[in-house]
Amino acid sequence: MDVRWLEDFLALVELRNFTRAAEFRNVSQAAFSRRIQSLEQWLGTPLVVKGASPVRLTEAGEQFRDSARIAVDRLFEARASIRTSQFEVMSQVRIAMPNVLARSEFKRLLDILERKHNSSFSVIVGTTNDVVGRYLAGDADILFAHDCKAIPTHDSLGQHERIVIRRDRFQPYATRNAAKREAFGFPGTARQPFPMVAYSQKAYFARLFEHVLERARAPLPHKITVQCDMSDVLKEVIAAGYGIGWLPQSAVEDGNPPQITPIGGVEWGLDVDICAFRPKSPLGPSIEAIWSALRKRDLAGKVAG
Repeated sequence: MDVRWLEDFLALVELRNFTRAAEFRNVSQAAFSRRIQSLEQWLGTPLVVKGASPVRLTEAGEQFRDSARIAVDRLFEARASIRTSQFEVMSQVRIAMPNVLARSEFKRLLDILERKHNSSFSVIVGTTNDVVGRYLAGDADILFAHDCKAIPTHDSLGQHERIVIRRDRFQPYATRNAAKREAFGFPGTARQPFPMVAYSQKAYFARLFEHVLERARAPLPHKITVQCDMSDVLKEVIAAGYGIGWLPQSAVEDGNPPQITPIGGVEWGLDVDICAFRPKSPLGPSIEAIWSALRKRDLAGKVAG
């Protein structure tokens, strides 16, 4: 007996129509009818009154309805319980990281750990502000985020342990289309400001951009054409030639030929770190083992450097 037969029967009980029940179960009406017939053959008695519209249950069908519902509920409860217990045995580790790093860094993280630790991962993603807030609220054990000593991601993170995973570069990018790129006239003039693709003012990278301007001590006449919090969206807009925008280099690195290219001199860029953060208080053995692996990698990188 296939548990799907029970689910089909319960859908038919609720909808009282073979066509609607088949659509709800995402199967053809013919296949749905065959499965109801298979259930009836397994029970040895009809469950629905033939030809009745709307569908009516036989006396046996009425009797079987509650048993079918209880059986399905218990089966799925048992499956959920088993899966949950297995997940807990693996010592789930809660990680928070911005969307911009989830694409480039999560696989690197798994490679660092080399699957030696018996852990599973729950990953929270979102904007930098969102995931930092979730981490500080206790929703995650380890936070991965960009950080710059001149412009900290969040003041409260100064009270947490910090490991530098690797160095990144925040710099301006433009389309690889040479004609469009030259037409932007970067870094612009008062009469002809260049079009800029920018982060919204609340974004962490917007603060980094402001720091770039302050440090450069040079005018940067621009007009904003597109504004968004998501680096992936800005990258696509830059590639389409709508303007110049600042991105972390990690957001551009991938296996495909890059559609955008750095523009301007070194004065318009800023070195930033990709960091891991955790509370200073002791955590579970799985998290401590992962943190130890990250620290060993950090120390090895410093020695090699």
